Amino acid sequence: MSSRILSRSLLALAISATAFASCASVSESASADTMTANVGIYAPPPPGATRPKVGVPPFSVTGKAAKREMNAVAADTMSTLMVQSQRFTVIERAQLDVLLAEQNLSGIVKPGELAASGQVNGIDLMLIGRVTNFRTKIVNTKAGFGLGKIGLGNIGLGGGDYKKDEVTITTECGVDIRLVDPTSGAVAVANFSEFKREDKASAMGIEVLGFNATADADMRIADDDHGKLMRLALDEALRKTLPAIDSYIASTYTLPAAVAPAAAAPATTTPGATAFCSQCGAGIVADAKFCGACGTAIN
Repeated sequence: MSSRILSRSLLALAISATAFASCASVSESASADTMTANVGIYAPPPPGATRPKVGVPPFSVTGKAAKREMNAVAADTMSTLMVQSQRFTVIERAQLDVLLAEQNLSGIVKPGELAASGQVNGIDLMLIGRVTNFRTKIVNTKAGFGLGKIGLGNIGLGGGDYKKDEVTITTECGVDIRLVDPTSGAVAVANFSEFKREDKASAMGIEVLGFNATADADMRIADDDHGKLMRLALDEALRKTLPAIDSYIASTYTLPAAVAPAAAAPATTTPGATAFCSQCGAGIVADAKFCGACGTAIN
């Protein structure tokens, strides 16, 4: 047996083992996550803008890919994005819970809604959020080549197929955010946006787990990566709402420039004046009986 045949046989065995191992799971990750590179980077706020104090209670997240813990994850993510927008002073969610409890207002906010209005000391606005119909569709396609049988003496070795998984992820959801005055329950700013994007898992740095599958029925996305997809959706929603937010803050919280007081009229100067009229402040010459400006008698 020549060394060339032996080398080809060993190569076939190695590739077959690799292909067999890859059937158990699909894992793709990127060396650099380019999809979220611009998340949290916004145009600067208008000069001199006031930052209202905002509380962000848990969101309401529904949909096929939603889990209970996503309510809190979405609120925390939005809080971070709002801080990065440089337009708000955001109250930590734990501090918000304590604040509401201290004022006996714990039931004022439910996930995704302001249940009742109330004077919340220390808070100017509440950001109420809903993420609806949150779902991810995963499609796994395979590309590669096959190796036929390679003879080894009287033994025929079956060649393995070398295949690369190309995982495509489609994310869809609706994002509804509202800035609400907790005192009156009035909605100050509201926006609803539909989020949809399709990306390669490798480009997003997302890990996909599953068994030799071609659809999302047999595959799933790691929980941390669901949070990344959520962050993309919330970032887009906030970005689209910033013009309305800037307009509202400018009209409600940013006071107009203080009007400078009118300059006092200079006192009337009179050559040789030794005193001033107690009525109008005009200069009075010595021995005058009356003010030359207003006629007031001089004592």
